[in-house]
Amino acid sequence: MENLMAFTDPDLDYLSLSSANSINIGRLVPQIIYYFYSYSRLREKEGDDEVIFSIPSGNFGDMMGGIFAKRMGLPIKKFIISVNKNDEFPKFLNSGKYNKIEPSENCISSAMNVGHPSNLARLVDLYNGEMNEKGEILKSPNMDEMRKDIFSISVSDKETKETIEETYEKHNVLIEPHGAVGWKGLTEYLEQNETDADKLCISLETAHPAKFPEQIIDILGLDPELPESLKGLENKKEHYDKVGNTYPDFKSYLKTKYK
Repeated sequence: MENLMAFTDPDLDYLSLSSANSINIGRLVPQIIYYFYSYSRLREKEGDDEVIFSIPSGNFGDMMGGIFAKRMGLPIKKFIISVNKNDEFPKFLNSGKYNKIEPSENCISSAMNVGHPSNLARLVDLYNGEMNEKGEILKSPNMDEMRKDIFSISVSDKETKETIEETYEKHNVLIEPHGAVGWKGLTEYLEQNETDADKLCISLETAHPAKFPEQIIDILGLDPELPESLKGLENKKEHYDKVGNTYPDFKSYLKTKYK
């Protein structure tokens, strides 16, 4: 809460404070780039005139980057919005009725444990609808257009674990729970839409498997190797400041450190 108060405090205007979460458009804008980048690098032939993206989704920031890329001209045929047990969006896409999940379900794809995505209101707006901050649909979006662009699926923890195991056994590729949700969504979509099997398909990952060693060990019996950039990190010296837990303490810290 202290950071929210700091954003609106006129005494701190000189700091130009901002957040780095997926609500901030400043984070969404650079996410647009890797949709164009990945398509430009993976497009191999003239027939690759369209691309399908599968996006493991929680707060829908990454997805919005893709939607913006499509609106900017990238030839994306379909977005596969793969979620975990928090399935409020697939149900909304199917029925046109939105019911947020409170509290959100706890799944092994922990960063996707979101029962009411902050960016969903942006998506609804782009399809000519309106949603308020409580998740109430004030004006229904164009659901036919949304369904044309988006396929969404909910993936259980059991399916997530099975996907990690199958992907490693079949392709010798190690993926973590969030990426597994995205990969499962893509394989399910292609099973239901065989005519798209020859399309360029890109399934996004979100983290290195070494970030989830307990789950990988439990599923595959192996400890994922740390990337070079993280090796020895636990032996490096930490640098941090201690700040009181009230807003005046936080404000004083900011004003002292950033004069």
